[in-house]
Amino acid sequence: MGWLEFLKDTIARQETLQIFVGGCTMLIIGWMVTRAKGDRDHLPAPAAATLADVPPPFMQGPRETLDLMREMRDIARRSAEDGAHVREYVWGILEEARRQTKLLSDIEREQAIENRAHGRDA
Repeated sequence: MGWLEFLKDTIARQETLQIFVGGCTMLIIGWMVTRAKGDRDHLPAPAAATLADVPPPFMQGPRETLDLMREMRDIARRSAEDGAHVREYVWGILEEARRQTKLLSDIEREQAIENRAHGRDA
């Protein structure tokens, strides 16, 4: 019965419960940090590679440079073609919107004329 009353008291006083949960959290965090340091010690050393070890594309030679430049030109050409297609579609949508707007304004004008002819208020 002592434990049951202790648990009831602990739940009734939330400060104690918060301290208990915070302590458990700190213990778990501490365990995880020490575990991570131990795992890192067993890893192999990283390969010795710096930015100076990787040659830039324009220092690889004339053939590689020309291939890269051709590839860049092809990408630029394809993106220009795609842009032209997008412009065509946008112009088509714009023209259709203008046509629909003109149609709606014609309908509104006809309804206004019809209402005036029959003496109804718009």
